[in-house]
Amino acid sequence: MKLAIALTDQSFTRTKSMGIFNVSMGLTKGLMHHPAVKELHILGNNECCDTFSDIPPHVHLHLMDKPVPRQFVRVWWDQFGLPAAVRRISPDWLILPKGVPPFFPCLGNTKIACYVHDVMWEHYEQRPHCDRRTAFPLHEFIYFKNLSLRAMKTAHVVLTHTRFNAERILSYAPDARISRIGIGFDKHPTPPACGAGDILAYASTFPHKRLDLTILRLSEWLKQRPEADNIKIHLVGSLPAGYSLPDERWIHHKRIPYQQLCTLLRERCRFAVYFTDYESYGMPPVECLLNGVPCLASDIPPIRENIPSQYLVSNDDEKRFIQQANACYDGKLPFLCPAFPTWQEVTNACVDALQNA
Repeated sequence: MKLAIALTDQSFTRTKSMGIFNVSMGLTKGLMHHPAVKELHILGNNECCDTFSDIPPHVHLHLMDKPVPRQFVRVWWDQFGLPAAVRRISPDWLILPKGVPPFFPCLGNTKIACYVHDVMWEHYEQRPHCDRRTAFPLHEFIYFKNLSLRAMKTAHVVLTHTRFNAERILSYAPDARISRIGIGFDKHPTPPACGAGDILAYASTFPHKRLDLTILRLSEWLKQRPEADNIKIHLVGSLPAGYSLPDERWIHHKRIPYQQLCTLLRERCRFAVYFTDYESYGMPPVECLLNGVPCLASDIPPIRENIPSQYLVSNDDEKRFIQQANACYDGKLPFLCPAFPTWQEVTNACVDALQNA
C-alpha cells in the first residue's frame, strides 16, 4: 500500500499528557516499519520533522508548513492545502490521526481513514451556553463539530479506541465502518514508584476536566492528613485565566515535556488524581500506571475500560475518594497495571482495517 499520514496540524513541542501526540507518533512510526506499507508519505511541519531523523528509503517526509497552522491558516490547510498535497502524492489512503477531514475532499482515488478520538461536542451541547463558550469559541465549536460528523459519515474507515467511543460514533453514523484499533504503548510498565510524598493532578481550561472538583477533593483530603503542610500538589496543564490556587502547597507546572512529567511522577508523587465529566479514552490515568504511580480517576465508561476498578472514584463520592487517597498514599492499596497493546499491535490492526475496507 501507498499511504500518506497528515501531522501538519499538530504541535509536538509540549504536552500535558501523551494524548493525540502519542497516537500520531506511535502510528506513524509503526507504519514506517510495517511490511505491507510499500510507500509512506508523512506530511509534517517544523516541529515534528526532527523526530524523523533516520527514516527508511520508502518513507518520504514533506515539510508542508514551517509553523504549525493556526486559526484561519489552519482552516485553509484543512480545506485546501491538505487536498492539494494529497493529489500531488496520490496515495491509496490518507490517514488523519486527528480525524479532521476537509468538507470537499477532491482527493482523486485516495480513500480517507479518520481516527476519531471523541464526540466531545455532544457533551457541551448538553451544557449551559456559557459553559460551552468557556471551552470553545462558537465558530470553532461549529467548525470542529461539523468536521467530526463528516468524518463519521464519509470516511472510508473510522478508526477509534474504546467501545464507548465506537458506540457514540454509531449513534450519529449507523453505517460507519468502524475499526476499534485501540491505542498503543511502547513504554514498558515500570515497577511501582515510591515518590517523595507529593501528589500530581491535571489542570485544564476545559470545564469538563473538572479542575474545580480536583481542588475541592484534594483540599478536603489534605485537612485529614497530619503531614498536610509538607505535601505539595503538582498541577500539570493550563489554568483558566485569572484562576488562583488555594495556597503555596499547590505548584503549577503548565504544560511540560513528557519525560519531565514521567520524572515528576516517579520521583515526587505517591499518587495522581484525574477528575473529568467526559472522555473518549482517558490517557492520563494510563500514563500514570505505566510510570508505576496509581491514579484515582473518575468512574465513567471509557476510563472504566482502561484502568483497574480499585482506582475508579465516582465524582459524587467524596468519602470513597478520601479512603482510596489514604490507601494510595500509605501504600496499602496493591499496585495494579494492566497489559496495554503495543504500537506494533495497533499498527497491524490499522493496516488490516485498510486492507479489508
